[in-house]
Amino acid sequence: MSAGGNIPYHLRQNKAIERNLFVDLLSRIGRFFNISDFQYIGFGGPFLEDFKHLHSSLRISNMVSLEMDYNVFSRQKFNRPASCIALRNESSSEFLESYDFDGVENLIVWFDYATTQISEQLAEVQQLVERLSHGDVFKITVNASPVSLGHADAKAEILKRRAEEAKVRLGDYAPADIQPNDVNTKNFPELLLKSIINAAKHGLAGDSSLVLEPLASFVYSDGQQMLTFCGTLLNASEREAFYEKTRLRSWPFYSDCTGKPQSISVPVLSLRERVHVESLLPGASAQQIIDDLKYYVGQDEPTARNEMGNFISFYRMFPWYSRVVV
Repeated sequence: MSAGGNIPYHLRQNKAIERNLFVDLLSRIGRFFNISDFQYIGFGGPFLEDFKHLHSSLRISNMVSLEMDYNVFSRQKFNRPASCIALRNESSSEFLESYDFDGVENLIVWFDYATTQISEQLAEVQQLVERLSHGDVFKITVNASPVSLGHADAKAEILKRRAEEAKVRLGDYAPADIQPNDVNTKNFPELLLKSIINAAKHGLAGDSSLVLEPLASFVYSDGQQMLTFCGTLLNASEREAFYEKTRLRSWPFYSDCTGKPQSISVPVLSLRERVHVESLLPGASAQQIIDDLKYYVGQDEPTARNEMGNFISFYRMFPWYSRVVV
């Protein structure tokens, strides 16, 4: 929304991979539901890239973009790529209060938060799930940088203070016990993931007929570390049929979200490097690629090996960027 209105998401490779994974996930859900008949609701940003992608890939033609910054909203009116996108100059909280959810059969909702106001965001997750029904898909993206929890002079003191602050901000959605190590950079996304799932379960507290089905979770960084979670609500009686038809449990990126989110962090390759690396795939391992190149791409060799391993997993989702003369 407004805090992310000037961020060039369309040029961020890790986020682009994550977006492509979302489209792949939705296409698999489409084996059980007619996904092209769903309404998509999200934060379009100035360029409405996600809307363009979902419309072209999945033929979704009922779409609503939320934007509370009027200047970004004005840019959206100019940049709108398809007439089927309804533009609303309002915040997600205003939308949740005013929208007639009963008037739509099925929804895909992506709240892609750019700010660090996790308390309000978790409350909105609960509010959103309270309004969703069988088959609806929702995706939540939040800032997962622990720096937002505050600073201190010594490392031990930093983690202790951040853990205390996390308990306050996560409130009733926090796991039972938060330890200092839960708020370091590596573990903080998992803490947030548990809190998002708890918020969603709070939203289902009044409806025993529906179950929450986590489907995927990723952590990535294109400047700021971000966490994303995707799940669906299902009638308990249709749960097994859903997994049988979608075959999501066989999807390489499926997760029931009981552990750590999967990392998306790929190396920054030149065009020549990428073409060469992809010519070695899918057979080569990360170490074999590094040995073949005779150098590593990254800040150190262990990190480079890990990122190259991620590239092997995600290269089919990796966007191509090139210069175009118009």
